[in-house]
Amino acid sequence: MVGKTQGDEAMLGRLKLTFALALAAIVIAPAAQVAAQDGGRFRVIIPYFEPLEDADRGFGKDVSKELRELLEDFPTHVSMEEGDIKDEAKRFDMKIDDLNCLYTRQLASQVNIPVAICGSYTEVSKDNFMLSAEVWDIQGSESFPIEAFPATKDDRELAAQNIYEQFERYSTTVRSAAICNDYYASQQWDNALRNCDESLSLNPNQIGTRYLRGRILYEMERMDESLGELETVIEANPFHEDALQLAGYIAAVSEQDDKARDYYSRYLDINPGNSAIRMRIAYELAQAGDPVGAMAFIQVGLDVDPENVDLHTQYGGFAFRAASDIQQEAALTAPADGEESLAPEAAGYYREAIDSYVKVFEVKGTETEVRLLENVVSAYIQLEDLDNAIMMSERVLETHPSEDRPWLLYADALQRADRLDDAISALDRVMEINPEHPSAALRQGNWLIQAGRLQDAVVVLSRAAEGNPAQAAQAATMVFAEAYQNGYQQNRFQYTVDGMVLGKQIPNLGDDMLNQMNFWHAFSLYRKAVADQEPNTLQSAQATLPAFQEALRLLGLAGEYPASVGVNLSEIQSNVGTYIEIQEAIIKRGS
Repeated sequence: MVGKTQGDEAMLGRLKLTFALALAAIVIAPAAQVAAQDGGRFRVIIPYFEPLEDADRGFGKDVSKELRELLEDFPTHVSMEEGDIKDEAKRFDMKIDDLNCLYTRQLASQVNIPVAICGSYTEVSKDNFMLSAEVWDIQGSESFPIEAFPATKDDRELAAQNIYEQFERYSTTVRSAAICNDYYASQQWDNALRNCDESLSLNPNQIGTRYLRGRILYEMERMDESLGELETVIEANPFHEDALQLAGYIAAVSEQDDKARDYYSRYLDINPGNSAIRMRIAYELAQAGDPVGAMAFIQVGLDVDPENVDLHTQYGGFAFRAASDIQQEAALTAPADGEESLAPEAAGYYREAIDSYVKVFEVKGTETEVRLLENVVSAYIQLEDLDNAIMMSERVLETHPSEDRPWLLYADALQRADRLDDAISALDRVMEINPEHPSAALRQGNWLIQAGRLQDAVVVLSRAAEGNPAQAAQAATMVFAEAYQNGYQQNRFQYTVDGMVLGKQIPNLGDDMLNQMNFWHAFSLYRKAVADQEPNTLQSAQATLPAFQEALRLLGLAGEYPASVGVNLSEIQSNVGTYIEIQEAIIKRGS
């Protein structure tokens, strides 16, 4: 009899790994970065270098061409083709020859190209040039200048090589700055500071990195050094709002009152119309990552004027923000396999938020901003006080029946309270109000899947997929994940088969997803039939032969999916064919 080979085991391991990686990619791939990349590399626009003072135009064209070719093998960046640059310029009524550095940056911003290399040159004597260039980070509006250097007409390859080597230095600064930012995000201050210093040593003019260095020094409680860095940032960019905010705060906590007032006043000059200075400064503290400090600042005002609705509104907002921040931090540090629970400190702040918002509601009644009431419901949900969450939702919906978010929160509370059908009805109301709501139908499907109602989920998800290929892909992925994880991975092959049959009923499926579902439909049929044929009797052969035949047919409909995940389709088809021959032989012998 044909058994499971070592090749089968290795193939299954690859499939599991590939599936896990695919799910991770769906979660973490930022759309903006994908749009700006080409095969995983960031795209770079390199126009013709600009001739100045009637310098020979051909030299600049040749150097830019050589540089584009050099970047073909660069690990993290790749140049746009010359023809593509011409096409994009034409869209904006320009020619590639018109693209000086300013126009190149503007074009790059319009067509989502993150990096530009532009330059100009003069002809100091016949066939002898002085070339200068710079690399621009388009989103950050920061440049990496390349020191001017001489080149001859015959040195265009060397000139391009020189710029290429400087671009490598630029790439190092970007990498160091990114690592600095990553370490900052994970609160590894020493590592973050070291990488920021490395990046700034290569390009001291990076305002964003210098500001981040100031933030890191602040987190390390090196206040004087932090303030010095921020003052350097403000000197370079007097309108850098984040630097003004943080500098004002550091000056305030360092008891440098004059400086604090100056920085906050300059910030308010950029954002006029805010008369309540205490509220504004509290807002700035919260924006700088200290909502608890902002609460303390507002509490001083409430001690003087305990009925001030505006102060209660801000206090509730800061308390809600503090609770959310603490809970997010707790989630990041929680064990991966642990059950998520509400941090006690976060729970306290959620209760303070509710108290302040309720005071506002008591005064303003139906005039209360709906977002505040939504926050009350959200806080009750976080506290798992579902009765109050449902009650408050119903009060909100009495006065705001035509807004979708209160219905969405109501649905969430109902679902958590095990009132699934009521929750589904609430989401139906969301879609009546906002037929284009991006997640209501998908959320319905997800809840039904969680409740073990896969067939009902597919009905809901199919409606969402009609006329919306993007939601069709998401819906199919949800059904596929359920069938794979709770079916195939648990050796429940019939559940996988049923799930794939249902999933393929979703309209607007793309070829890739259909191929993937066909493969797993086939492979699950095959695995189930292998187990079912074990008695090797006439009855088992008659029962499993159609399954093997259907599996073979579906494998033929798997397209390029098996190859894309490193599966030898021919080997599987051969094994299935062997099982078919065996069943046919048993049937022939027994008849």
